[in-house]
Amino acid sequence: MKAPIKVMVCGKGGTGKTAITVLASRILSERFKVYIVDSDESNILLPYFLGVEPPKPLIDYIGGKREEEEMERDLPSIVGALARAREGIRLNLLPREYIATSREGIGLVTIGKVREYGEGCACPFNILARVLLSGLVLEGDEIVLVDTDAGVEHIGRRLEEACDSLLIIVDPTIESLETALTLKNIAENLNKDSWTIANKVTEDIKEILLEEAAKLNLKVDGIVRFDRDLYLSCLKREPLKSSIAIDDLREIFGRIWRLV
Repeated sequence: MKAPIKVMVCGKGGTGKTAITVLASRILSERFKVYIVDSDESNILLPYFLGVEPPKPLIDYIGGKREEEEMERDLPSIVGALARAREGIRLNLLPREYIATSREGIGLVTIGKVREYGEGCACPFNILARVLLSGLVLEGDEIVLVDTDAGVEHIGRRLEEACDSLLIIVDPTIESLETALTLKNIAENLNKDSWTIANKVTEDIKEILLEEAAKLNLKVDGIVRFDRDLYLSCLKREPLKSSIAIDDLREIFGRIWRLV
């Protein structure tokens, strides 16, 4: 992998996208300046897993959530609000309250969350995510990981077009494999790189999982074993602890991205 680059972390709900995003950001932060863009409008746990206070949502920076049609009409003003003159949109120029930084130096930006009954759909958040990622200007050593919402909602919003590659996470379920195949085909149609990683895999399930993926002609690029420490820290809403999973990811990234 060569920076700068924007990588979408996507897949069916429950596969462990957020945990993988955090662990991947730790590994990558050893060589790059890493940002995480949290574009999942429902899951609020990423800041806790990263070990930071939740930043103010970026939707507030542009004046708050509005109707989808209004946001589409206001795209030029939204871009203008996010950009700094001719420099484009730069994450390191956002006000401090909109970006949280972990002890490893990983920056976290949150698009927004659906928290109120009857507040409407998440479409405005997806619009803002697309605007942000499309106009984002990265420096030579910067990498952005985008933690997406569950499933394929982002496909309808063309979020993939605003990123450079997809990291697709599956778990030992046929639903996640089917979703991964859809995402992989979209990446191919957009001429973007994609990799599929199987997460939470136990030894007795590994071969069955690979067999089912092969039936779909889905290549699995790496296996992340079930990690009890990771599982418990997720359950306790704590900064993530991991030995097995992060070691597996380090090996996978060393192989597919040629990172040492």
